[in-house]
Amino acid sequence: MNVKEFAMISSAIKSCYPWSNVMPDDASTDIWYGMLKDLDYKIVSNAVQSYIATNKMPPSIADIRELSSQITSIKVLDYGEAWETVIKAIRRYGYMQEIEALESLDDLTRKCVKRIGWQNICMSENIVADRANFRMMYEQEQQQQKKLNQIPMSVNNRRNELASVVNETILKING
Repeated sequence: MNVKEFAMISSAIKSCYPWSNVMPDDASTDIWYGMLKDLDYKIVSNAVQSYIATNKMPPSIADIRELSSQITSIKVLDYGEAWETVIKAIRRYGYMQEIEALESLDDLTRKCVKRIGWQNICMSENIVADRANFRMMYEQEQQQQKKLNQIPMSVNNRRNELASVVNETILKING
C-alpha cells in the first residue's frame, strides 16, 4: 500500500470515528502507515470496511492486521476437522505407512501428530485422551500461527536475525 492509499484508509477511519483520538498527529499516522504499508490496499480497505460495519469503537493496528490476515491466510481447519483427517489417515494408511499418512495431512495437523507420535495414535488404547492432547496442541499452534500471520514480514525477519545473533553468541560462549 502506498502513502496515498493509506491516506484514504486513514480518512475513512477518522471520519467513521470522529470522537476518537485515532491518528491525532503526523507521528502517530506515520506509525500506523509503517505497520500497515506491507499489506495490499484492497485487502486493508476490505478489512477496515468490515471492521467499521461491525464495531462501535475505532480499530487498532492489530485489529486491521488480524482482519487482513483472515482474508489472505489459508483457511486453517478447526481442531475437530483436523482430528477427523487424522482418523481418516489411520483408516487409510494404518500403522505401517507413517510417511504416506503424514504426507496426507496439512502442515499444522502433521506437526501435532508428530508430537504425539503417529504410531502412538494408531496403537492407542485411549483415543479420547489422544484427541484431547491433540486439541490442546492444535489450538496452541493455531493461535501461534495466527499471531505470526499478523506480524509484518519485516518485523518477523528482523526478529529471526536477532534470534540468530543471540544463538551464535550463546554458541561462542558455550563453545
